[in-house]
Formats: sequence, structure tokens, C-alpha cells
Amino acid sequence: MQHAFDPKRFKEQERAGYNLIAARYEDASGARAPVKERMLELADLAPGQSVLEVASGPGMLAREAARRVAPHGEAVAADIAEAALADGARRAAAEGVANIRFQAEDAEALSYSDNAFDRVLCSMGLMHFPDAAAAAREMLRVLKPGGRLVASVWGPESQVPFLACALNCLRRNLPPPKVERPSIFRFGATGALGLMVAAAGFAEVRTESALIEVTVPDAAAYWKNFLDLAGVTTVVLARLPQETQDLLARDVARDLEPYRSAGGFALAGEVLLVRASKPA
Repeated sequence: MQHAFDPKRFKEQERAGYNLIAARYEDASGARAPVKERMLELADLAPGQSVLEVASGPGMLAREAARRVAPHGEAVAADIAEAALADGARRAAAEGVANIRFQAEDAEALSYSDNAFDRVLCSMGLMHFPDAAAAAREMLRVLKPGGRLVASVWGPESQVPFLACALNCLRRNLPPPKVERPSIFRFGATGALGLMVAAAGFAEVRTESALIEVTVPDAAAYWKNFLDLAGVTTVVLARLPQETQDLLARDVARDLEPYRSAGGFALAGEVLLVRASKPA
């Protein structure tokens, strides 16, 4: 029997999941470095600006944005997972980045005033929000007139084997979930991301795609990388009997086989990026 989707419970599960993997998340995200750099290029940052990163995790974008808007600008990293923010604050201190704040926030109801930021960044976050349209409207609200949004999401599942291999393994070995969750690929369809951002009230909406490349030496390394990024899925899997966890870790090799390379396995992932502005 399919149960009704509960947005509040969903957010609590996401919060718990990303708190669980907080200390490992950034180190497992290295393959996204080129996309991170492209997002910062699209943001067109300048000294003195104020920047908000929504669904920041440890603030990978926010910390670099803080460097680029220094000395008089400031970046804010906002996320629902407090442990992720704490990890980001620790990293910022170690890196000597002082012009940054870390704040617990719900992307669908940001606490900031209207017209507060010159730039809003959201890396791989929109597809996680129960009401992504509401989150987009909040990003518009807190932007100054003429301010810019840069966001990224996963492309269609067929173009993201980096994640699809793990998900196919889970579907094959586990019963379907009692509650259907929003798909992380829901903005991968052609035009879906741009249309949603435009419907929120943004202007000058432009989209583009990019690829990440993930290489792992073996199936065990792939599975560990997946669990270090998977948030609530990692929580759910950790509750399974150990023999089931071991079965999944072994069986994923079947899905990885088409991506075998000389050094192990090489997998790509399509990322869609959008740049848009708040009407002046």
C-alpha cells in the first residue's frame, strides 16, 4: 500500500541523512569541481557583493565565493543539516575564510529579508526540495533587483550512470519504498529546469549542460562513494541487516560492468545549469 507523501517528514529525513554523512560529503564530491567552477563563472562575482548559497552542505561554493567577494563582501552558507554547516565552518576556519556565515535554513521559507543578496547559488539542491517552485520563489525574493541566480541539478537518469548504477542495484534487491519520494532526476527532462525558474518570476533564463567524470578502482570504492553522498538513502541502508548491505555492495558490480576501464570503472554524469536574473 502506497502511503501519502509528507513534506515535513521528508525534510526531517533529508536533514538526518545529510547530518550523518556531513564529515564525508565534501571529500566524496571531488568530481563535481569543474561544475562548481563553472557555476562561479556564471555568477560573475565581484568584490563587495553579498552571496547566498542555498542547500550549501559544507559551503563548497560559498567558501570560494567568499574569497572572490572579499574584502568587503560576504557569503552565507544556508542548509537544513546543522552537521554539514558545522563541517563547513570548520573548513572555512582552517582555510582562513572569515567573511562567511553558516546558518540553518529551510530553502522553502528563508529567514532573510527581501532584496538582501546580489547573488544566490544552489548546487544540486532544487531536486531535493519537496516544493522546488516555492524554494525558487524564495531565492527570487531575497535577491536584489538585477541580482543573479545560478543553480544546478542532475540531468536525466539515463545520462547519469554515476548514480543510476547504484539506484538500479537498489531497485533490483529491495522492495519499493512505501512512500514515493521526489526523484532527484525530476528536472532532467528537456526544458524542465528553465521553465520552473521562469515560472518563479526570473528573467533572462539560460540553461546549459556539463559533464562530471567519476573514476573508481573497483566496485567497493564506487559503493563507498555513493554512500558518502546519498544522504537519507545512506540512513535507510544502514538499518538493513549486514548480509543485505554486503549483498548490495557486491551486486552493484553487475551494473558497473559496462563502464569498466583500464583503471577500474569510469562513469559520467550530466549536470544541467541555469543562470537567471531578478527583474530590475
